Amino acid sequence: MQPHGHVSRPASNWLRTVVLQGSDSLTYSTLRQLKCKGLRNGGWARLEIAEKGLFRCALWIAKARNRITNTRLMVQVLRIVLKLFDGFQSRIFKAGKARAATMLAEYAQPGGVFSWAPQMRLWLRDRRYILYLGVLEVNA
Repeated sequence: MQPHGHVSRPASNWLRTVVLQGSDSLTYSTLRQLKCKGLRNGGWARLEIAEKGLFRCALWIAKARNRITNTRLMVQVLRIVLKLFDGFQSRIFKAGKARAATMLAEYAQPGGVFSWAPQMRLWLRDRRYILYLGVLEVNA
C-alpha cells in the first residue's frame, strides 16, 4: 500500500491530463463533472463526511472564482478525487497485492515453498493470480 498522500505515476498522469487538463488549476465545470461521476459510480457514498464537505467547499470556491489555484487545496481535492474513483477492482487488486507480498516473504525463507515449488514465485507476480488472491481476501 502506498503512503498517505502519495500518487502513483499512472495516477498522476491521469490527473494531469483528465482533471487538470494541462493547467495548474481546477475549474468549476471539471469539479462538477467529477462529483456527478462519483455520484453515479457510488464513490461519493464511500467518502467520509469531512471529505464531502471539503469537496463541496472547493466546488463553491471554484464557482465563485471560476477556478482553484491554491496548491494546498488542490492537493486535498485531488486526493479526494482519487478516492472517489477507487473502484472495486482496484480494491481487490490492492488486497491481492498485499496478500501476495505476505506470501512472497513467508515462502522465501530457507526450506520454504520456493525450495520445492519455484513456479510459485512467478504466480505471485502474475496479475491474474494477484486478482484471484484479492477475491479470496475480500470474500474471506
